[in-house]
Amino acid sequence: MHVNEERNLVGQVLGDAEIGHRGASPKLTFRLRHVNRKIYTLRYSLSSRTGMEIVTRPCRPGDEQAPSLVAQATILETYAGIANGDDLITYVNDELRAPDFARMLVNDRVRAWISETTVGKCPVGYAVAVSDEGSELFSSFELKRLYICCRFHGMRIGKRLMEDVLACASQENSEKIWLQVHEANHHAIEFYKRFGFVQRGVDLFHAGDNSYRVLTLALTL
Repeated sequence: MHVNEERNLVGQVLGDAEIGHRGASPKLTFRLRHVNRKIYTLRYSLSSRTGMEIVTRPCRPGDEQAPSLVAQATILETYAGIANGDDLITYVNDELRAPDFARMLVNDRVRAWISETTVGKCPVGYAVAVSDEGSELFSSFELKRLYICCRFHGMRIGKRLMEDVLACASQENSEKIWLQVHEANHHAIEFYKRFGFVQRGVDLFHAGDNSYRVLTLALTL
């Protein structure tokens, strides 16, 4: 299907809505994704013209409810249909509850960041870095989590979180950052590669009653 045909189809669905019209308020940018020859889905992203501005800041003790909320939402968004549902529930109960984050935020081997809306302070993304055991603090560390709610993809929130992680690495004189990502999470893999991460191996990640293949990526600083 050509671009003009895609635009016509969107126009039929949306009536007189104009794609990416700068004068619209609020501005909606529609992307057409071809799923098969008969089915199409529309995804939209809200621009800053709606007032949906996002700030990213370090997490502090007392913030644990916010990263827990966004962690549980994004793990479901990311892995529903990929991982077993019972495994996801077990993983959430084992690692993503507010008390789990409360323990992290008072641990000097952990750094965490939260992205939230300026209006209402709703959490929409987060990142967690954990210093490797048996090494000087943060000389090498794992980027344990970096997730954004799918509604807010395309707003460069992931880039801002990664920049915070890299700034932390620079401040701590870190030599290496590594992470693990599900082999089917192609969007995340490409995101990390753009920052210079390269694959170093394959491993199994245990969640609930099952194990899932993950890629180990690393960035030498």
